[in-house]
Amino acid sequence: MASVTTEFDLRTSSQSGFGLGTGLGEYTFADAGNLEHCIKYLNQTLVTFGFPASLDLFANDPVRVGGCIAVQMFRLRGRAIVYTRWCNKDREILSSESLRMSSDRDFDDQEAKAAAAFKAQIEKLQQERDEFQRMVIGNQEKLNQVLMEKKKESKSGMEIVNLLQKEGRPRGTWNGKKADSDFYKMIVDAYEVKKQELMAENEQLRALLRSMQMDMRDFLNAPNGLAKQTTAVNERPDADPPQSPLGGKKDVFDLPLHMARDQIEESLRTKMTSIKERMVQLQDAQKEAEVTSEASERELELEAQLVEARSIIQEQASIMSKQLAKSKRPR
Repeated sequence: MASVTTEFDLRTSSQSGFGLGTGLGEYTFADAGNLEHCIKYLNQTLVTFGFPASLDLFANDPVRVGGCIAVQMFRLRGRAIVYTRWCNKDREILSSESLRMSSDRDFDDQEAKAAAAFKAQIEKLQQERDEFQRMVIGNQEKLNQVLMEKKKESKSGMEIVNLLQKEGRPRGTWNGKKADSDFYKMIVDAYEVKKQELMAENEQLRALLRSMQMDMRDFLNAPNGLAKQTTAVNERPDADPPQSPLGGKKDVFDLPLHMARDQIEESLRTKMTSIKERMVQLQDAQKEAEVTSEASERELELEAQLVEARSIIQEQASIMSKQLAKSKRPR
């Protein structure tokens, strides 16, 4: 303590670090009147901060010793406060960086999951589209095959008519009545059998066309959305269910081919166009739903981060207020 008293001057220390002479005039921390009380206070403060209580009332010039130690203590306390603030700032920066890195990691995981789900959905839609296209191509091939067979049968019918006329001989000049009647009966019987086969095949063709039309209509009127109004207007002529010929009402498939061909082709083309538009709408709706779900998840995540940041700020504010209250409390 003797070396300390020789190095520091009480007046210089009170001007530089003791800080009481600047705001309270010529007031000093220790004098001859309150020397014992100040030494007890300094010893207690030294013990609190982990220093040995080494002040002695009977040392050489204890006033100087007490003033110098008080100045050093206040300097150390100021450095400790600054260091604490730096530590708090570093802790806040590290906490914010940790939160940002965790949020970025979660966002990357969610983005990867969404991309995988989107890819799976696109593959599923492509498979459904390919399957539907294969079904349409198969129906078109069946329709073309039936039409070709019908053309062949009409050609064979014309050959039968030509046989009835017997080339170069009108019917009134035939000879051999018995042979001609037998031949005519055989031709008529073959014609009736062929006619029945053609009628059965026509019924099968009509049933196939009706079922294909119903399948297309069910696909367009799926539960997840209805077809456009223009498509519904175009389908009104053949929207009614098929009626029996005995009821006096026929649909478009009961009409002859030369009368119903254009209408059937137009109806099929319209439905195909509507189906293609519907596929595009389904793909667009799927994309919009995925974007909306991703945005809502991001909003929820940001709200959670905001609540957590507010709680951290409130906690830090309460800690700082407590520290300020402790520092301002009178000793």
